[in-house]
Amino acid sequence: MQSCNNMNWWLMDDRSDPGDQLKWLEQELASLEIAGGFAHIMAHIPPNECLHQFGERYHALMDRYQNVVRYSSFGHTHQEDFLVTRAMNTVTPIGFNLITGSGTTMTNVNPGFTVIDFDEEFMVPVNIHTYYMDVNESNKNPSKQPDWKLLHDYIEEYSMVDLSPSSFRDLTNRLYNSLDLAQKYENNRYKLGISPEAKYHDDKYIC
Repeated sequence: MQSCNNMNWWLMDDRSDPGDQLKWLEQELASLEIAGGFAHIMAHIPPNECLHQFGERYHALMDRYQNVVRYSSFGHTHQEDFLVTRAMNTVTPIGFNLITGSGTTMTNVNPGFTVIDFDEEFMVPVNIHTYYMDVNESNKNPSKQPDWKLLHDYIEEYSMVDLSPSSFRDLTNRLYNSLDLAQKYENNRYKLGISPEAKYHDDKYIC
């Protein structure tokens, strides 16, 4: 996804499809569709942070091959987030992008990793588990092995029926309308680290 990086100045010379990466992706998805296969996409920069033309073309591919792409995961931002993908010409949710948190502390986050459960037959995600390590606690006992703890799983933490695109769309609406849920989500974004928008209160970091 460096081909869509808005800080990559070489792209001023070619913003449409540097390195023919979108052309390659379209060919791969078309071949999978013919073969009756599924695709999982894992990349670095989330599509919402791409240069506009590249991002729109990528969005169009996700719309066209929504029957093939069963899961998408990105990084880059270091915080844990998700993005709902809507159809090109309607507001219908057709997918979601998981932005996984980093294994480093940059910036103000606790290290973490994500474990994803998939349905064996349809290869769609059925739950997401995030684990984290409290850096401050680990630094108090540098000779001990890091203590990795379960931070949350999406289904239980956010009271989701499943991980379908429509369920994620419903979660965005609930986050917008519930301060308590929004505060919980913000804490999880930084894996109980310190959000730049947060303040300390009652032993919890809140917005």
